[in-house]
Amino acid sequence: MGLTWRTRVLIAAIILLLHPDIGHGAVRLDGLGLYLTKNGYGGAQLVQLGNFFHLPIQTSGKPANLVVDTGSPSTLIFRSSLKGLNLNESTTSELVNGAFGQARDFYGLTTIRALTTGNCTLTNVPVTVASGSADTGFSRAHSNGLFGLRELVSFGAVLDLRNHLVYLRSSRPGNSVGSGIKSILSGQGYTAVPLLLKGHHILVAGALNGFPCYFIVDTGGYVTTLDVDFAARSKLKVAPTRLVADGLSGSTSVGITTFPSLQIGNYRIQNGSASVVRFNPEILRSHPLVAGIIGVEYLSINRAIFDFVSGTMYLRPH
Repeated sequence: MGLTWRTRVLIAAIILLLHPDIGHGAVRLDGLGLYLTKNGYGGAQLVQLGNFFHLPIQTSGKPANLVVDTGSPSTLIFRSSLKGLNLNESTTSELVNGAFGQARDFYGLTTIRALTTGNCTLTNVPVTVASGSADTGFSRAHSNGLFGLRELVSFGAVLDLRNHLVYLRSSRPGNSVGSGIKSILSGQGYTAVPLLLKGHHILVAGALNGFPCYFIVDTGGYVTTLDVDFAARSKLKVAPTRLVADGLSGSTSVGITTFPSLQIGNYRIQNGSASVVRFNPEILRSHPLVAGIIGVEYLSINRAIFDFVSGTMYLRPH
């Protein structure tokens, strides 16, 4: 899970330059990909390492990779990666506040002048800076940072975990593009789940063990995780473990639980399991009924495709 939204963001113009030959590269596009490229999108191939989806990038001629993280409100670079990427940090007085509380570390700010990924180039991208490196539990997937929700929403991105692709556009298209996406995916047996953007996170309505609730959708969450208080209210049996979950702002002990049914919108997952931790109350405050996060493991297994144009997630059984 990422960080809470900063109140002071360096505003900069971000321009997406689309290269012309997306359909002629190494990736064979399906019907969705062909439809998107006809509507002005460029694409980038994601690399799955463990549970995480990495976006390979180039900045100032330096290669790097960012975990695609819908739970992080903005794109973030780990402080240990700044020098290798020729980036300079300006300091702020804002404490890092994340999934498991508030840290003693302060956020920084920097700007990526040209971020190239696949056949797309983003320019003057404002980026948050926080401590973290490939040697920490938080960045266990060996990344240089996170590609966050703000950029996904700004460009009307389509994130396709089934085919390991992200599509970006210079500006958000009209609603007709979202309608076209829905038509294509509905024909492929996908179930549409409305997304709610609130508190700088994306939420879905659902239910667990028969208890109505909301979940934060978090592609940067290693596994689906419930808050300990919700687990108690919904009468789930939680077994302790020796595991510890690490985040930008600290760590917490981990329990494990199983459940007969998890509902995400009208989509149902049977006989699943989830981690149980004590979340930072600030994270859960975006909605009074937030139970925890839907992590990347269930999103990947159920072939999630995110349409940030219409605010819809699509799921289909494996």
